[in-house]
This record gives sequence, structure tokens and C-alpha cells, in this order.
Amino acid sequence: MIIRFIKEKFSSDLKQTIGTNFLIKDVELEGNDIRLMLWDIGGQAQFSSMRNIYFKGSQAAIGVYDITTPESLLRLPGWISTLKKATGDIPIVVIGNKVDLEDEHRRVSKEDALDLVSRLNATHIETSAKYGTNVEEMFMEIAKMCYANAVRIEKELEENN
Repeated sequence: MIIRFIKEKFSSDLKQTIGTNFLIKDVELEGNDIRLMLWDIGGQAQFSSMRNIYFKGSQAAIGVYDITTPESLLRLPGWISTLKKATGDIPIVVIGNKVDLEDEHRRVSKEDALDLVSRLNATHIETSAKYGTNVEEMFMEIAKMCYANAVRIEKELEENN
């Protein structure tokens, strides 16, 4: 998904992230230049001890599940719990990816996903990295959340001084 957003391409040969990957993209939001530093952190159990290192200092988070794999949705609450312990209350967007496979292979209902997202106090968007469906919109939503949070914090600091 990050490759689709930054390089505007998709490769079916792309393998699941092992460890971490880091990319940057500059976007414009409300006349302001925003630099998104995107960390792709592997979800495999062997990387769980490293996650806290990468979580610290995060301004927002994206949790991705595959709409064809129910287990991927079920892993999100544990991941988000670990994230919140390291970061506090940051904006979280939960992504249901692979909507291009909706008709033949969908195994996670929108209702189940929305129920979980509601309990996690997150935002939900469905995407297709393959076709780019909602990918840019999702990253821009994250940028808006980060920007709004930064403006709020700056305002609070000014009021306290």
C-alpha cells in the first residue's frame, strides 16, 4: 500500500514486509507542506519486540487487514493495544485491503470490521493496493488527522504560556 501511494505502482511479486521498511512522501494540506514518514512494520510474531521501538513518537497509525483473511482482522486488537501502550491516544485508521477481490473471495464482512473499528475507536477505510482504490484518500486522511493533532497541541501550548 505504501509503494502504491508513494511510487504509484503495484507489483504482485511484492513480498510481505519482513522487519521494517521506511519511506517518505511530501503532500500539501490546506496550503501547508506536510512530510509523511511512513514506517511499514512487519506483523509477524518474531518482530513483536521491535515494534515498540518504532511505535514511540508515532503521530498516527494504520492497521491493515486482508478482507479475504479473517485471521488478519482478529490480530489487530492485540497490535493496537501494544501500539497504544507505546504511543498513548493517537489517530488510528484500520484498512480493509484487497477490495478488488470483493466478489469472489471476501471473508471479512464490513459489519464485523466496523464493529471492531468502533470498539478500537478508529477510522475505517477499504482499499485496493492493486488498483489504488482509496489508497491516496486513506493516506491523506492520516495526514489530516496528524495535522489537526499538531494544530491542537500547538494551540494548547500557546494557551499555557
